[in-house]
Amino acid sequence: MKDIYILHENEEWLVPLRAEFDKRNVTFKEWFLNEGSVAYDKEPAPGVYYNRMSASSHTRGHRFAPELTRMALTWLEREQSDAVRVLNGTPALYLEVCKLSQYAALEKAGLKTPQTRAVVGREQILPAAQDFNHWPLILKPNRGGKGLGVVKMDSAAQLQSYINGSDYAEPLDGIWLLQEYIEPANPHITRCEFVGQQFVYAVQVDTTGGFELCPADVCAVGEDFCPTGTATPAKFQITDVYNDHPVLKQLQTFMRQAQVDVAGIEMIEDKQGRLFVYDVNTNTNYNAEAEQVAGGEVTGMGALADYLISQARD
Repeated sequence: MKDIYILHENEEWLVPLRAEFDKRNVTFKEWFLNEGSVAYDKEPAPGVYYNRMSASSHTRGHRFAPELTRMALTWLEREQSDAVRVLNGTPALYLEVCKLSQYAALEKAGLKTPQTRAVVGREQILPAAQDFNHWPLILKPNRGGKGLGVVKMDSAAQLQSYINGSDYAEPLDGIWLLQEYIEPANPHITRCEFVGQQFVYAVQVDTTGGFELCPADVCAVGEDFCPTGTATPAKFQITDVYNDHPVLKQLQTFMRQAQVDVAGIEMIEDKQGRLFVYDVNTNTNYNAEAEQVAGGEVTGMGALADYLISQARD
């Protein structure tokens, strides 16, 4: 069996995956990509290389981790063969850090995305929003991660107050997104999990507490938004509502076309029954408590471990 390498920048997110590997008596190697070098002049060791780089790496002090990962993946993909296999490679990383690229790829697969406009420059936000003219609207950074920095604006006056206020902070890459607000039929979003481009399950996430919707068991956004400590278990609930829904085939088409192997894809249904896909997480995490409540027969990390092992044995 080939060696399995996990490219990442967050040790805590590997804890549940390591536990699943331990159950299967298999180990993997880690490549922590915060700082370092890429030996482009050499050949990489044979193995399966799985990219788990996150757009939120800067929130953990790893500002240039995605850039370093792009260099590493470029090197690995140059040698990609039966001996060197890359999963969630540069196309997936590109989508991870660029929302408009996500929407273009989703729309190519026939999926509906929210009306969106990109803006660079603090003084450009209000004029762009007035021309966009979707009130209320969502203002969010292109690279935020975990839902951080997402705010709902009901009027131009409220938006101007925010822009001129002390809470304003430039996005990491300078890009703001103005997005139409989708009024949901119910106060939750749905996240569909795919491993090896195959549907694993869908989880409903309660949005009444805010936009920070990280599903990881270890998450830094606080108990009100993420299920650590005394957080409410019911915030994350696995559902079978979409198990036979035609949107799953469209999402799989998107993944094939976009060359994404593993992802959690978030969507919302409005009061007219229309589904909008608004976020693709190519570095996906899973909520173990929700999995246990659902019976524990299927786990996201278990499915991921099985997939990586199968790729290493193929």
